[in-house]
Amino acid sequence: MTTYKGINGFAVQSVATDPSPLDEGQVWYNNATYAFKLASLGTVNAWAAGGNLNTGRYYGAAAGTQTSTLLFGGDPGKVTTTESYNGTSWSPVSSLNTGRSGLAGAGTQTAALALGGEAPGGNTTATELYNGTSWTTSPATMNTARRVLASANAGPQTATLAFGGYTTVDTAATESYDGSSWTSVNSMNTARRELGGFGIQTAALAFGGESPGNAFPTATESWNGTSWTTVNSFNTGRMANTGAGLQSGGLQFGGRVAPAYAITAATELWNGTSWTTNPNSLATARFTTGSGTQTSALASGGYVTGAVTNTEEWSGIVLQTKTITTS
Repeated sequence: MTTYKGINGFAVQSVATDPSPLDEGQVWYNNATYAFKLASLGTVNAWAAGGNLNTGRYYGAAAGTQTSTLLFGGDPGKVTTTESYNGTSWSPVSSLNTGRSGLAGAGTQTAALALGGEAPGGNTTATELYNGTSWTTSPATMNTARRVLASANAGPQTATLAFGGYTTVDTAATESYDGSSWTSVNSMNTARRELGGFGIQTAALAFGGESPGNAFPTATESWNGTSWTTVNSFNTGRMANTGAGLQSGGLQFGGRVAPAYAITAATELWNGTSWTTNPNSLATARFTTGSGTQTSALASGGYVTGAVTNTEEWSGIVLQTKTITTS
């Protein structure tokens, strides 16, 4: 007769308490509860409170993962302030060289990119690089000065995409960064500002925002490395929304909706083809800054009736303990 040991080369471990951390597919026998158990992936799709920022802000930018994020810039005051998150708490680190808000970001906590935004003198083309210790102003500047733009924020410091935003009008302009210079590439189909975006340099997604004559569009566009294509719209039209993930799977959350630019907590999931409204929304309705992935995202700071310090952590698919039954 085939046995578990015969298949796997070892017997099921008998323990008094469930092991931690877990590995997917791990099986054990809990001799205190007289039950066989299994570690398997399960869907959570919910937000939980994280550690608060030291400085409340909105219209900032972020780079990194849920447990290793860098947040920089923002309003009020077009600050240079930068904070680093370790999965539990935020710590102040070296400041940006150019204070700004409405900027975009990409990269990781130790190799981040800050681009565009509104500085005290107006819209800027400035690009800054973070090396884990300090920011350096890059000689490579964007071609179009703009604020409230979006970026392929899952891309590395040396390869990202900037799109949309506001110059003196809403823009559809798209630029690609190769680590040395910015190149203007094919524009989006719809000019818009205060839009959401995520992905990488060759595969990005743009959604929502405010476009001429439409304050709360549901339009979504997909970038294939060469051009933008209009794809399935999302469910709740909004602007000042943000997101995290890849073109093949991500989420968006927060923003402003009709009527009267009301603040929303709504969260929607993108599966690579279409959007689905998630029943679990942000605990605090706001427009916020996003980073991370579809299964492990972070919402940092934002605006309610003023700047807030709230941080929330998104859990999509996680390892869960299940009891094995014969029924």
